[in-house]
Amino acid sequence: MKKLFQLAIAASLAIPVTASADVVNIHVGGICSTDFGATLGHWAGQTSVNAHIDQRDSMATATTQMAATLNPYCTGNNLCYVYVYSNGGAVMSRTLALYSTPWNIGYVAASASNEGGSEIGGTGFVAQIFGSCALSGHIGTSDHRNGWNHNDSHGVITGMVAGNGWLAPFVQSAVLPGHDDGAVSEASSGGYSSAGNHNSICESGKYVNHQAWFSCEYGSLNHLDMKLKMVCDDGGLTTGCP
Repeated sequence: MKKLFQLAIAASLAIPVTASADVVNIHVGGICSTDFGATLGHWAGQTSVNAHIDQRDSMATATTQMAATLNPYCTGNNLCYVYVYSNGGAVMSRTLALYSTPWNIGYVAASASNEGGSEIGGTGFVAQIFGSCALSGHIGTSDHRNGWNHNDSHGVITGMVAGNGWLAPFVQSAVLPGHDDGAVSEASSGGYSSAGNHNSICESGKYVNHQAWFSCEYGSLNHLDMKLKMVCDDGGLTTGCP
């Protein structure tokens, strides 16, 4: 997808794709993390960045750090693509809504996004899956859905992929509505404007500029499996893909 849209996006943003312009792929991790991790996507002639976003304490801290990461990489002649996983999707959405900086972002590519919050946020399930941190108690549906204007993305499109696999032996899927990956329901990972039952991320009723990409869901993949799925789908990895 990236190769198909790069020139069109650059043209719409009046960015010259020349030797003097860098294409930067920013990778953002999930809840209780401080970066994306060791494995990043790689595209020929482009720079991949492991964004150091602290998601252990507060969304305010994470949002401030997200903006500080975008500032040097996504301004001037540079063109950015932002790959987010899990609660990183919420951090990026909040950053776009709260800041008016005209960053040059081609699109946000979200895997198993927690943008709409999780019904198990603040429960022991989150700690069992990801480890305990202060922020894990503040990522529920009411926290995220009421926390900022998800429709205000300054025109940046968020493409989304989602799984529907359980994280056995946990029983959190009994708490999450509709299809889920064991940590977030497809109401969240599909970018829907209201919580509730969804059995696909291809249904209508999404936040503005949120789209389902590549597949309506990956029925065998759980939340942890989904981390690299968007990077793989977008051509950033050829081995180790789920």
